[in-house]
Amino acid sequence: MGPSAAPKPTLQSAWNLFETHWRSYLSLQLTVIGLAVVSVVISLLTTLIATAVTGGVSADLRESVTQLVASALNLPFTLLYQVVGGLLGVMISALPALWFATGHHLNYRESLALLRANPRRYVLAGLLVSVATGLGILLCVIPGLIVMALTPIYVRRVFTTEEPLWPAFRACFNDLFTNSHSWGLVGYELLSALLIAISALFCLLPVLLTVPLAAIFIQQYLAAWEIGAPLSPREEASTGLL
Repeated sequence: MGPSAAPKPTLQSAWNLFETHWRSYLSLQLTVIGLAVVSVVISLLTTLIATAVTGGVSADLRESVTQLVASALNLPFTLLYQVVGGLLGVMISALPALWFATGHHLNYRESLALLRANPRRYVLAGLLVSVATGLGILLCVIPGLIVMALTPIYVRRVFTTEEPLWPAFRACFNDLFTNSHSWGLVGYELLSALLIAISALFCLLPVLLTVPLAAIFIQQYLAAWEIGAPLSPREEASTGLL
């Protein structure tokens, strides 16, 4: 099946796509929640183990040593959760990006298979964004916010093209600052973040709906206005990708 033409970005068209494929989005989110619960349980267990191991330490140092041992024991599980949870979370945005690029919407199992097929690419892409965002926030805040704003564009490029990660990341800045519809994208991202934050106040359950809806709408907006569009064969040849 060929690429699906992106309709005019509206909440109704985003809802139509979500309504058709809601099981994929719900399964991804429930898996992330399940991993979070497991992570909390492991953290509690490592704290108990650390408390037992440091029982013979003097009272003055016991609390600090216990925290240090607990952190060391929990570190591998924390890193694993961050990586796996992050990959599953980003698929919520990647699914509509792939739909508009290929015309095929992945189900839950296909999403996992895609991640397993090239985990190094997706992990490194996530690491690049995380580092760039962190450095941007530390340096002047604004650069970090810019990286956050272009992240959906980067997701589209990473999952729908074979571009090397760094050139794709640099291209996102060009996408953001040269497309006349990019500021509309930033506005919708801010509005989406606000709606998600408000929905989180209601026992978190509405987030299961608002998060995928926001992701679909943003990717629909990118596809409709060709922001971060996959390179043509000629453009790929000029960049040395072919």
